[in-house]
This record gives sequence, C-alpha cells and structure tokens, in this order.
Amino acid sequence: MHLKLAAPSSRGAGRRLISVVWPLIGITALMLMLSLASISVLSSVRAYVNGESLWSKAEHQAIAELRQYAATRDARDYERFEAELAVPLGDHRARVALLRAAPELEAASRGFLAGRNDPADVPGMIRLFRYFHTSALMAEALRAWTSGDECILELAQIGRDLHGGNGSEPPERASALLADAERVHQRAVPLELDFSAALGDASRKLNRLLCVFLSACSVLLAGAGTAISHSNLERGKRLAEELHASQARLEYQATHDALTGLTNRSEFEARLGAAIEDRRTSGRDYALLYIDLDQFKIINDTCGHAAGDELIKQVAWLIKSALRSDDLLARLGGDEFGALLANCAAPDAVNIAEGIRRRIAELRFRWQDRIFAVNASTGVLALGETLPSVSDALSAADAACYLAKDNGRNRVHLFRPDDQQVQTRHGEMRWVERINAALDKGSFELAAQPIVAIAPRESGVRSQRHFELLLRMVADDGQIIAPMAFIPAAERYGLMPSLDRWVIARACRELARLHACGVDLPTCMINLSGASVSDPALADYISSCLAQNSIAPVHLGFELTETAAVGNLASASKLMSRLRALGCPIALDDFGSGMSSFSYLKSLPVDFLKIDGAFVRDVNSDPIDHAVVEAIQRVGRLMGIKTIAECVEDQAALDALARIGVDYAQGYHLGVPIPLAQMQHRAGERPGVLLRAG
Repeated sequence: MHLKLAAPSSRGAGRRLISVVWPLIGITALMLMLSLASISVLSSVRAYVNGESLWSKAEHQAIAELRQYAATRDARDYERFEAELAVPLGDHRARVALLRAAPELEAASRGFLAGRNDPADVPGMIRLFRYFHTSALMAEALRAWTSGDECILELAQIGRDLHGGNGSEPPERASALLADAERVHQRAVPLELDFSAALGDASRKLNRLLCVFLSACSVLLAGAGTAISHSNLERGKRLAEELHASQARLEYQATHDALTGLTNRSEFEARLGAAIEDRRTSGRDYALLYIDLDQFKIINDTCGHAAGDELIKQVAWLIKSALRSDDLLARLGGDEFGALLANCAAPDAVNIAEGIRRRIAELRFRWQDRIFAVNASTGVLALGETLPSVSDALSAADAACYLAKDNGRNRVHLFRPDDQQVQTRHGEMRWVERINAALDKGSFELAAQPIVAIAPRESGVRSQRHFELLLRMVADDGQIIAPMAFIPAAERYGLMPSLDRWVIARACRELARLHACGVDLPTCMINLSGASVSDPALADYISSCLAQNSIAPVHLGFELTETAAVGNLASASKLMSRLRALGCPIALDDFGSGMSSFSYLKSLPVDFLKIDGAFVRDVNSDPIDHAVVEAIQRVGRLMGIKTIAECVEDQAALDALARIGVDYAQGYHLGVPIPLAQMQHRAGERPGVLLRAG
C-alpha cells in the first residue's frame, strides 16, 4: 500500500515544483526581453542623437560654404554646400519615406545612410521611428525634426536661387538671399537644441521606466524565492537519493554490455589484468577463453541486425549457463566473447570450452520462417609467466581462436607458445606490417627475366622482346627479399590488390622512363592475384596508368593463374575481355595444374598459355610430363594461342620443348632476372619479355 501511494505523491511534488518554477522563468524571461528591448530603444535614441549632431554640423557647414560661394562665386564652394546639405536632406527623405501609409523601408535606409548615420544604427533607427513616432516619447523630437526639415528645404532653395544667377544678379539681390539664409540658420539652431533635448528627455524616461519595472520584478523574484526555499531543501534530499541511484546505474553501464548485460571489454581487460597479477604473485591457475561465432555475418546480412542481436543474446545465455558460478563472461565485440576462468588448469579449460562449443552447436536459431545452425570457434589460453600483459594474453587467445577457424571452424584450439601454426600466424602478421610500410615508402622493385622464342626466326625479321617481371621487397639494409617470403601473408590478409596496383603503376613509370632513354619497349605482362580479378575498377585503373605514362597497351599485358581464373570465371572473363579491348595481351599462368583446364579454356580470351613448371622440369625424361606438355601445345596451336614453358633449367629440357613445338621458354637456363631499371643497359641482349608481378 505504501508503494502505491508513493508514486502519486512524487508526481504531485513534481507538479508543484513546475507550478512554482515556471512563473519565475516567465518573470525572468519578461525581464530579459524588456531589458533587451529597452537597450535596443536606448541604442536607437543614441543613434538619433548622433544623427542630430551630424545634421547640425552639416547645416552649419552648409551655411559657411554658402557664404563662401556668395563671396567667391567658385563652383567648388557651391558643390561643397550641396554636399553638406545632402546630410539633413537625406534624413528628411528617410522621415518622409517612413511617414507614408506603406512605409518605404529601403528608401528610408538610403536616406539615413545619406545622412552619414552608421549603417549598423540604421535598422534600429527605422524600428524606433515606426513603432514610436506617434507616441509621446517621440512627439516633441518629431516636431523639432519636421520644423528643422522645413528650414533645410528653404536653405536649399536659397542656395539654388543664389547659384541660378551665376553672379549676374545685382549685389542687393545676392545680399538679400544671403540674409534670408542667415535667418533660416537662426531658426534652425534652436530646433536642433529642441530635438536633442527631446531625445535626452525620452532616454531618461525610458531609464526610469526600466528601473521601476526591474525593481518590481526583483520584488517578485525575491518573494518567489522565499516561497520555494523550504521545498528546495526537501527536493535536494530527494535529488541526492536519485543521484546516488543514477551513479549506480552509470557505473553498471560503464562496466556492462548494453545488449547482453554481460561484462564489457574494458571491465574484462581490467579483471584480466588483476588475474595476471594474481597468477604472478600467488601462482593460482587462470584460463582465458576467446569465443567467436562462425559465419555470424550470414545471419546479420540475410535477416538484419535485429536477428543478429537476438542471436547474440541467446548465445550469451548459453555460454553463461555452461560456465561455473565464479567464472567471468564478457562480450568483447560484435560476435566475440571472452571468459576468465579462475582456479582452472589448461585441461579443465579445454573441457569447459568443448562443453560450450557443443551447446552452441546444438542451438537452432529461428528467425521468422528461417532456421540457422550456429557454431563457434574457441581459443584457449592458460595464463602463465610468458604472457605478462593483458594485450599479450588477448592476442594469444585471439590467435588460437583464429587457428581453430583455419582448421575447419566449430572447434577448440589450445594455445601453446611453441605451436608452429601460432608462430606462422604471428610471422604473417609481422609481414603485414612490413608490407604496409613498404607500400608507404615504395620499398619494392621489379626484376625482369627474359622469355625466349624457341623456334628460329626468319632472317632479317626482328622479334618483339619479352620479359617476366618479378616483384622483390627491399629491406631497410638493402637486402632483397623474394616474393614467397611475403606473398602468402599478403594473400591471407587482403593486401594483394594493393600490391598489384603498385606493380602496375611502377611498371608503367619504368617503361615510360625506358622509352624516354630510347629503348625499344618490350611486351610486358603483369601477373594479377585472384583478389584483383574480382575488382571491377581495375580495368579503369590500368587504362588510367597507361594514359598517364603514354604507354601503348600492347606493351603491358596481364597474367592470371588458372586457379584464379577458374575460381572467378565470370569476373575473370569480363576482366580479360576489357583488357584485350584496350589492346593488352592476356596470358593464363600455371596452365595444366587445374582439374578442368581444357574445359574452361574456350571461355577465356587469352593470347598465351604458360605451361606449369611442374610438367616442364622433367619433360625430357618423364613420359607423362612429355605427354601433358605435348597436349597443351597441340590445343594451343589449334586455338591460335602461343605457349610458354616455365622453369626451363637445362638444355635437355629446352631441346625437348623445341621438338614438341612450344613457342617460348623461360628459366634460369635462359637468363636470370635483372632489375627492370637496368634494362636500358642490356637492350642488345636476347629478345623477348613477358612481365610478371610475383
């Protein structure tokens, strides 16, 4: 019963508070608005006072210039008279424009500006006149202004009359006009004083009204403040209680995941750090589990994020139920969980991880009319002295988790410091850093290896040179690093497209430099990775590089491995067709290594077949290798495709290839790779070049 009454009482207190606070806010807002309005009016009054000063000075100066003109008849004196008189005349035009039934604001603004008033003051002057010209506040000032304008108009007419005679009127007439001007001036002087006095009186009245109003508001505020002071004490007590509850909620939110209610990553890392320290001081066993759902992205992409969130919550509940009561479970990321197991040796941790894996594998996630099987891969790490930091521990557990994925997913992998797979992965990660650094610094170079035509050429016929480009990394100490040291890491971590583009751009620049040195350019082909084959923007990039370096497409061709071409047949065929349309030659590399080489060959537009070196090395002694090479050569000849034999390492193999009829050969027996930049110094050596990255 007490709880039911508490809520209405709280709501009533809230309503009472609002009923008291809003009048205070209203009074304060009214004070602020009227104060601002009063300040604006006072500022505009000040602007009129300044304007009157400008009006008075201009009128006095105009009389002086008119006297000078009467004496000298110099046209420049009359022009100065008119310039000075333009100031009060501008104010006159502004007043007339504002008194119209439909006030002409633009004309009024131009008039005030002609009166030399500050442009920043003009809008306020217009507002003051429009809203107060009929009030007692402005009545006396407006009367003086109107009378003053009459004087100014008379003075302007006297000036015109005096100027109209051009000095030919009788002296008596000129003296009479000048006397009239002096009388007008004498009438204008007190009007100027009256205008200034009226504005000063209006300013003082406004100040008195503002003081009275603000005093009244202050009394009201003081009374209202006294009225709520007592209630503030009680409300302060309640606010303190609410603040304590809010702090508790914020502390919880700072350490827990909003979706699952589990410990979040930052809190988990803090607890893991404490466990590492406890392990170091007490020797107590701890184990770390790193759990990652397999192919979670499929559910997220096909059913939406709401389905993904629901799956995460269900999996979190499953893992929690499989852990012991004192184990700590956290959500580390999107579909990643971490568990910290205290007093748990490595074998027990593996058993617990297996139990979690089985429970997740038994889950059938239902979303609307779909059912999904769910699996997870888990890395297990026993905390030890070899992992002194939180980042080291998480990195090791993460590496074990990804090895579980690499080994087939839906399994548990225990981290061991001497695990060759772990060392390989860490090695690849280090290569990723080196590759990225080399791309940033341009620490690669291209080496060219000749590809030689086997069949003799007709006398006097010059053959096109061919080379294969090989990519090398240059270490900081100048050591050359072969591609097989870093290409596997680049393939695994998605860096091959960047390497391919680097090779394309560098090859085009080097060929342009060779051409500028007078070298006859070879036909150059660059080997593309499977990842680049699927890049829809690659053909445009190649076309741009060729155009920027003024390289004819025939000098830059491309190789695709048979595996990459067949694995991405539609993308490979489209890319080959676009590149051939540009004029670039196309080769199919490592031909013969696939299971269905000949069946796919008709679907791919190629100019060269590079026979896999595995069949070339023993072609002179192994009848099966000989038969495979012979079959590839025969098919190539029937389809009008040239053949190239790789890995030719001795004269016997070269002779066997010549007897079979292979068109080109490449290998260390025929020439070692040289830096592409040095090709200009060896332009006279054997013809032939097919360029390759990798």
